[in-house]
Amino acid sequence: MLPSIASHRIRRAGAVLALAIAGATLDAPAMAQAFPSKPVTIWHGFIAGGNPDIVSRMLQNPLGERLGQPVLVDMKPGAAGRIATAFVSKLPADGHNMIMITGGDGVLAATVKDLPYDLLRDYAFVSTTSLFPFLILVSADSPYKTLADVIEAAKKNPGKLSYGHSGVASTLHLVGELINDMAGIRMTHVPYKGTQIQEVAAGRLDLAVSVSTPAMGLIKAGKVRVLAVKGYEVISWLGLAVPAATPQPVVEKLSAEVREVLKREDVASRLRASGANPQGTTPAEFRARVAADIDKWKRLAAKVNLNE
Repeated sequence: MLPSIASHRIRRAGAVLALAIAGATLDAPAMAQAFPSKPVTIWHGFIAGGNPDIVSRMLQNPLGERLGQPVLVDMKPGAAGRIATAFVSKLPADGHNMIMITGGDGVLAATVKDLPYDLLRDYAFVSTTSLFPFLILVSADSPYKTLADVIEAAKKNPGKLSYGHSGVASTLHLVGELINDMAGIRMTHVPYKGTQIQEVAAGRLDLAVSVSTPAMGLIKAGKVRVLAVKGYEVISWLGLAVPAATPQPVVEKLSAEVREVLKREDVASRLRASGANPQGTTPAEFRARVAADIDKWKRLAAKVNLNE
């Protein structure tokens, strides 16, 4: 009696295990089909009206329509975005929390040793949303018409020309240092708290490094000019990521839906009007871009003293 009961229990346990294994193989696609089951939040780490906020809100309603759930935008500004990046990395990995990361996250990963997260380890990458060039800006009455003019002047007067950026070891700082490195010149960097464009417009600064969104008003008003930068273009990006343990089918579904939204002409035209180019990628393509950026900025940071 006892052996037969034991055998029955073993067979029953084996059947349950077999069903569990079979169910696990169906789990991932079923999970992607059921996702999302509640509102999805796009987080970012910057103030309202900044580039990540603007692009997040451009995607908000169209993405919600495709997902069949509301998409919310929330923020945890501060520390060049790292507060939000650390926060979202610890949220439930079910696809309902995304973060709009920036090219600056690659700079932080390359230059800051004590980050409370590892970008490549703690995140799965969904898709880029937009690419945009960094701009070299001068005042409307500046004698410099192209970056070649600036480079020529800097070679004649090492250290005399100054460029403004948004903070030591920021992406904009490193863009200026990249130009110094590539052109073999020495311009003096001057950190500002986001006011470098206004300083250029007022004639108190030779040039500034910026992205298009905060500069567009002064560019359209004719207060500052964008220099032609052939041969020295630096392209940055915005993109969506999720906590690393998010199931791959959910990541793929989010990526596909984001890419479809970016194909909509109303969305694409709004992005282009802000100075960005709509650009979606697969998760693998986005991850490769982030990894390449980290390597690039690590190599540059090894050449310059970012604290000077």
